[in-house]
Amino acid sequence: MSNLLQKLEENRTPILLAEIGAYLHDLGKARKEFVEHYAQNGGSGDDGHNFPSIFPDELKEVLSKSKVQICNEEASLLDFIEKHHKEQEGAGDLADCEIPLLIRLLYADWNGYDGMDSGLDKGHANTKQRRDNIFISTSFGYESHKNKIENTKEITEKLHEVIKDAFSKYTADNDIIKLRKAIIEGTKNYYLKYLGDTRRSANDVTLWDHSYSVASLYKCAIVKNIVDCSNASFDPLDFRWKILSVNLAVLPIVAKGVKIGDAMRYKKQIDELFNKVKELLEVTYPVGNETYRDTTGIYFLIPDIEIEELKDKIFEKLKDIEPELMLEILLKEMSELKSNNHKFDCESSQSIPSHIKKNRRCLEKDIRENLIKILPEARYYALQEISYPTSSKRFFLEKFKDGWIDKEVCPICRLRPMLENFDGCEHCLQRRKSRAEDWIGNPKHTIWLDEISDHNDRVALLIGCFGLDKWLNGSFIKTMAIKTNPPTSKNPSPARIRRCWETTQGFIHSIIFEDILNNHFYGADTPFTDLRIKRIQFIINPNPGVSIGSTCDIDIDGVRLSPVCIDKNNSNFLTTVNLQILANKGKTIEEIASWMRGKNIKVKREGDNKWKDGFKILNAKPAEEKFQDYLPFVKIYDYPDQFMALVPAYDAFDIVKKIFEEYEIQFSKVRDRLPFHLGIIAFHRRTPLYVAMDAGKRLSEAFKRETKTITAKVNPIPDAKDDRLGPYVKELKLKLDSNFCFSDVPFIWKISYSTGDPSQQDEWHPYIRFGGGSNPNRGNYSFDYTGEGDYVVHVKKLQVNDCIKIDTSYFSLTYLESASDRFRIGDNLRPLDDIKRLDELWNDIQNIVKTKKLGISAIYAFWQEVKKRYEDYKSDSVWENFVKSCLTNILKLSPKNEEEVKLFNKFFQATKDELLDLCLYWNLQVRKIKPEKEEVKI
Repeated sequence: MSNLLQKLEENRTPILLAEIGAYLHDLGKARKEFVEHYAQNGGSGDDGHNFPSIFPDELKEVLSKSKVQICNEEASLLDFIEKHHKEQEGAGDLADCEIPLLIRLLYADWNGYDGMDSGLDKGHANTKQRRDNIFISTSFGYESHKNKIENTKEITEKLHEVIKDAFSKYTADNDIIKLRKAIIEGTKNYYLKYLGDTRRSANDVTLWDHSYSVASLYKCAIVKNIVDCSNASFDPLDFRWKILSVNLAVLPIVAKGVKIGDAMRYKKQIDELFNKVKELLEVTYPVGNETYRDTTGIYFLIPDIEIEELKDKIFEKLKDIEPELMLEILLKEMSELKSNNHKFDCESSQSIPSHIKKNRRCLEKDIRENLIKILPEARYYALQEISYPTSSKRFFLEKFKDGWIDKEVCPICRLRPMLENFDGCEHCLQRRKSRAEDWIGNPKHTIWLDEISDHNDRVALLIGCFGLDKWLNGSFIKTMAIKTNPPTSKNPSPARIRRCWETTQGFIHSIIFEDILNNHFYGADTPFTDLRIKRIQFIINPNPGVSIGSTCDIDIDGVRLSPVCIDKNNSNFLTTVNLQILANKGKTIEEIASWMRGKNIKVKREGDNKWKDGFKILNAKPAEEKFQDYLPFVKIYDYPDQFMALVPAYDAFDIVKKIFEEYEIQFSKVRDRLPFHLGIIAFHRRTPLYVAMDAGKRLSEAFKRETKTITAKVNPIPDAKDDRLGPYVKELKLKLDSNFCFSDVPFIWKISYSTGDPSQQDEWHPYIRFGGGSNPNRGNYSFDYTGEGDYVVHVKKLQVNDCIKIDTSYFSLTYLESASDRFRIGDNLRPLDDIKRLDELWNDIQNIVKTKKLGISAIYAFWQEVKKRYEDYKSDSVWENFVKSCLTNILKLSPKNEEEVKLFNKFFQATKDELLDLCLYWNLQVRKIKPEKEEVKI
């Protein structure tokens, strides 16, 4: 074992105890008294969050007895809490040089990591919240009632119990890894309910975000000392950091899957790989902490030390998990920084002189700015490296070179040999089988494409992407204010940057998957909806010998299904198809089961080259309750920057509309500078999955490639109403740069400047970038956020004809009629706001059909007539006159009728910018709706 690895392993306990101490340093903020101290009419003087008396005696005793020893220096865990501030309970303030050396790495007046993470906000965030209306904000200014701080006494008691129990078990088993997990993971949900600072607008950083960031910085400093105790330093400004990343292109790997089980298993293996690296670097050889992960890899903050042997250990541990993943391990260092007489040895004085403090503050600022830069720089570097599919360094030939005699190339991994007539190599089929076996334990979530497909046999791939780059490098955090009068930019601290991506990750995980997709009414208004989420179980006799979790193909009177084996010994199988497609065999699940019962069938198993007769279905009946009412969607992945899921094509647009509506609410204040892209790629269920996944990869790349900053002119800005946006809302009507939008239809945005407290306006977040090229002079509601003449203006102070900047967001709606369509997937991106227009347009069409008593043939006639002449006459007045004539003669809309002129103009514009073509194609040909039979909801 190398010297580095040996030192890390031997010193695991002191390193992790030190990390725990730094994590617990602000434990005293997790209590009612601290929350109320900074509320209006709250306390005065010290808040006392570092005073020992605020903790129960038993907890206080546990913390005081737990000692950390690093390079001959010692401190108790209670010291981390009590002495990271100079104010002491029942005594005078500590002088700078009275702070224990181990605690100086935290101490703000020594420019320690508690201050480095949050120091610039302290003293600036000075707007106190009302005592009964204290909210946690997202990093983008959204304060929901779910994030109101309540029941603090009960939460604090539970938090203290978790910590006491963790140390009690540690005393018994002396397992430091279990203790770390129990403390840092076990307290996370409690820490998330508190703030590091309750004053606006510092109320966006939770106690968890701040504590974890501080602990990570502190841990790295401790490791650097332990590696070389002879040169140990306890001056926080003597340390630098690196980003170590383990990178791979997640989406291309997942897209290799031929079936859903392949894609999901690849994703699971990637997660397992990331978690193995996390375990290796955080606890086995504790050198740092995870700071970010997304579709490019996992990133760790580590100290500025040589780690070649650690990189070798990562390769050694991980190449056997899944060698085809072909990892890249990269390092990104901070820039060189010049120190400027910041040293102080405490020999001449007990307090740091003011001139040295000034120098130290300057160096701290430089360190912080460089620290913030290394993550986005590491991601950019990683993207360049993983853009190449492989390299000799990352490709383990010995894992793939054997067993090729009389074999074919596996179509899944495309690296291993497989037997003729099989669907894949042994390795890939086992991976697929393992995923199916996992599903049997949780059958409410389907993994079968045939169950996801709608009653028209169509599936849709949903893709969503956030543009986080300028938030991760901190530049857009500065567009928001930490204080007002005059406004001052927010500090892009490590904790706040973490909070940004945790907010988008939470939106994707909680809102999109747990709320919208879990609770959507699938197949609403479709025929035989009761069949939509039901299954039938049956016996195949004689037993075909299919393994549990595996499927076979069966032919019932020409109807082909692929049931899954749920009991090999008893030959018990379960349907894996949307039963709506069997509605011609029965209108209820019992009738379909009756049709199946006793049928002679043909069977084809894995490896068979032809169908086999002589089988029969017995005992077909509705499946057991645990197999019923499944959710017909599959999550492919969810990361802070993007997500991907498979849903029924019929429901896809309604789901996307709900996602868009939530985005409008939760990101209202930053939608001009937080790009969000949504795409729907529909396809027939028999289309190879890899074709759709490849299309999704290409669309994701197109979203990123086409994102740009454009200008828009502000038209009238009336006050607006929206219950979910709060009492203070502005409606912006924006005329867009013609280079971006091929439509004359303006964007209409509702921008909230409300907080969770109905009596308090948001004076800090809804700032819009000014595009006028000079100081807009809006008093205390505008400021230069870069120091280079780049101004932002608060939404309530925008004026008519102001020019503002917007980062573009896109929407794509596509049906793959052939595999080659995926190569044009990014050609017709539309503004994200067209989701609302599409929805309104389809409602208008249904209403016209109903009120004008038109048949479906009239809609098709209009559509085909204008489309047929479009290529010959587009952008020509002849074609425009023809469209107007068709609107009047076929759809019976009159531009002279006062009640219809608005609708006439809307249809004319939608025909010009091709939105009507997209709307009709999607609803009439993909969803196959017949408007005259629809019940219209206005």
